Amino acid sequence: MFVYVFKYFFGLPESVVSVYRADDSGPFPKPYGGSNVPAEERIDHITHHGFLRALGGPGLMPTTRRYMSALTARMEEKNFSGEWTEIADFSSFFQDIVGFALIKCLYGPAMLRLNPGFMQDLWDFDESVPWLARGVPSFIRPSAHKPRQNLIGHLKNWYTYAREHFDPSSISPDGDGDPYWGSNLMRYRQEKLLAVKNHDDDVLARMDLGLAWGAVGNTIPCTMLSAFHIFKDPVLLKRVRDDVESSFGNQHLLDIDPNKLIKEHLLSSIYAETLRLYVKTYFMVSSPHTDVHLGRWTLPKGSIGLMNAGVSHMDESFWNSRGGEHPVTTFWADRFIIDPTDSQSGPVAPHVREFPYSVEPNGEHVDKTQATNKPFFSMDGTEGSWFPYGGGHSICPGRFLAKSVIVFTCALLTRDYDIELLSDKVEMSSWRFGLGVGGLKHALPFRIRKRNT
Repeated sequence: MFVYVFKYFFGLPESVVSVYRADDSGPFPKPYGGSNVPAEERIDHITHHGFLRALGGPGLMPTTRRYMSALTARMEEKNFSGEWTEIADFSSFFQDIVGFALIKCLYGPAMLRLNPGFMQDLWDFDESVPWLARGVPSFIRPSAHKPRQNLIGHLKNWYTYAREHFDPSSISPDGDGDPYWGSNLMRYRQEKLLAVKNHDDDVLARMDLGLAWGAVGNTIPCTMLSAFHIFKDPVLLKRVRDDVESSFGNQHLLDIDPNKLIKEHLLSSIYAETLRLYVKTYFMVSSPHTDVHLGRWTLPKGSIGLMNAGVSHMDESFWNSRGGEHPVTTFWADRFIIDPTDSQSGPVAPHVREFPYSVEPNGEHVDKTQATNKPFFSMDGTEGSWFPYGGGHSICPGRFLAKSVIVFTCALLTRDYDIELLSDKVEMSSWRFGLGVGGLKHALPFRIRKRNT
């Protein structure tokens, strides 16, 4: 799967694709038995190790903090007042605001300052991916390939500048960020990936394009759709605002602990439900060394299994619809909320559960529910049925940052802004089916103003 994506989406030459194809050492620190790939050519492990440290390890908190600051600053740049400002499209607004902030927290301010057209080219590339995924060559559809070439040029231009200006003393006190490379992840990739056989700046730029697209391609539309459902429902909007106010009071959102925010029950349920309803990505599985027995079936060694999250996410026999009140094809903000006093609550249909939701088998919520009997967010029982990020060791390493982006953005917008959607019609395109979240078929006009709190 990675080889196909690198070759067709990002245009890696065969001399580089062959390095990926030859790496049979696996993604783990210890190579698979029988592999003779040199340590410096273990590209699978090198890449994933960098992602795991940056997006799920010591780099996660600094990166999340940078995103929070970048988003807040981006919103302030727009100078929204207490008067309504009409904007033509909700989706484009999130691309401009949230997408910019997310790229900035990973790549730093210098890259975007040097290349003011980067974000537009990135979203143009996003539009062209379905063509690239189908292997359509440039002589048939040159417009699908042009944004990619522009982005490669932007990134190589940035490499030159960063190498000339970066000094270790410019690394921020958190040990991660810096104004030139942006993050420890980008410095790591410069050091490690350029040392791999047949890798040069052009190759690295294509891979860094992959990282940029992977960061925004699904996170931004999921953030937009989460906010859409909150602001279209006045009752849900009030509940979200009350929860944020109850948890953080008048504390500035930049001062809050991100780990506390992502544990907010209602916002977490909105996040999980948005991904369940809209993410329909393909997930490929393979066992390179042994057969895998799956009940009555067997996945032979080296074979590929293809799963689509959308099928499981829409399984009416599994998901709780509260007796048909909330069909799986509709958004239900409380689908992932368990009320210990309500046996009909929770994500899994009552007849499928292995245990009553009032009983916690893993003890995670026992003290809280026994002491307060309050509703809480839970994914219990959804393993294997909710997998918008894939699964296994190859599960998306950016999933923790993605949740922080979605939850913080919704908290900021609901607390500090009024948004009135001028249309409640959301129709998703199937043109991107299998790539994650489909785009909107039509523009979604809205108006926004600063709240008078």
